[in-house]
Amino acid sequence: MENYQYFREMFYASHYLPIALYDGDRFVCSSGFYEEGDPYPFVFPKLTERKSPAIYVSSDTGYYGYVKCGDGQHSFVFGPAYSTPVTEEFIRTYIRKNAISPTRHEEISSFLSNIPQYTYNRFLNLLLFLHFTLTGEELNIDQAFGITDTQFQEVIAQRHSRQSYQEREDHRQHGTYQFEQQMLAMIRNGEVEQLERFFLAAANLPTVQEGKLAETPLRQAKNIFIGWATMVGKDAAIPGGLDIEQTYQLIDTYIQECEKQQTEDAIKNLQYNMPMDFARRVAQQKMPMGVSKEVYSCMQYIAAHINEPIQAENVVAFSGMSRAYLFKRFQQELGMGISAYITQCRMREAKSLLRFTDKSLGEISSYLCFSSQSHFQNVFKRYSGITPAAYRRKYDEH
Repeated sequence: MENYQYFREMFYASHYLPIALYDGDRFVCSSGFYEEGDPYPFVFPKLTERKSPAIYVSSDTGYYGYVKCGDGQHSFVFGPAYSTPVTEEFIRTYIRKNAISPTRHEEISSFLSNIPQYTYNRFLNLLLFLHFTLTGEELNIDQAFGITDTQFQEVIAQRHSRQSYQEREDHRQHGTYQFEQQMLAMIRNGEVEQLERFFLAAANLPTVQEGKLAETPLRQAKNIFIGWATMVGKDAAIPGGLDIEQTYQLIDTYIQECEKQQTEDAIKNLQYNMPMDFARRVAQQKMPMGVSKEVYSCMQYIAAHINEPIQAENVVAFSGMSRAYLFKRFQQELGMGISAYITQCRMREAKSLLRFTDKSLGEISSYLCFSSQSHFQNVFKRYSGITPAAYRRKYDEH
């Protein structure tokens, strides 16, 4: 028993992931929680009904893991853990679900925010490691958690057959493929005006019929939007030359915004604006014709490190090519040198920060690695013709 308690203490001290020790179904002690007492009154039964190691995922309260000890009597429960940062909305839900007084909001917020983030796979591997440590048994993810179980394929096949039959009987077929391909081509080419005309013309087409993705109209609209955002980003924006990481971040932002909406009208508005936004960004960052894979790879590298003190030599080192050769390729393909392209990217990012955030000039200057605020202002004016402050005022007035 003392060894298990020591294990609990050392695990929490090294991982900062809440942990509780049980003797059979009796709670013994815990580390990392905001109060004493059994921290898993609702989660524990859901875990112990499965073989060890086990995972339980709650959309409201996070991941939980269960590992039985080698003596067959004691066990540990781990969690909650999360794959994304804890938001204010999540904190309120956690408090409500666990019947905690709202007066303890600050305390609970601190507790949840200090728990390290785990992706689903990383959490599974942690449970496998703990299972091996506590029992000596070696398992892989499939043996322990059955992630390659083909049962789902059988269930989906049955549902698909029934649904296909019914939709044929009702003369109801998907009619979006050609529409989607036309839309993606316009976004890929950065054709903003053509895309707008295309959307207006397609608004009343009866052939554009979406499939059933949910049981409620609001969830249906959200699911369709999520599919659209992912498709637009990966199949149009990135092939069109938009920075890969910027695209993924923008997909995430739009999906998060979609989940906040409470009406179909709001989501439909978002569904129109999202592809238009991607098309504009592609048009602004359109990769010139004839750019080689080598130079494009360097462009992506620069975009991903724009808030670091990156210089031409860093790009040369990344490319693996000689300095003279890479400089020549940049000049031939982009019409500018590497240093000039880095500055151009920083100016594009500066404009975005000035227009869409309230960051001070000093914060933007520091973020983009300028030696001083005055240096940033001078470079910005040289590239844009106006000062950063004037640029911001121009958009504040609209």
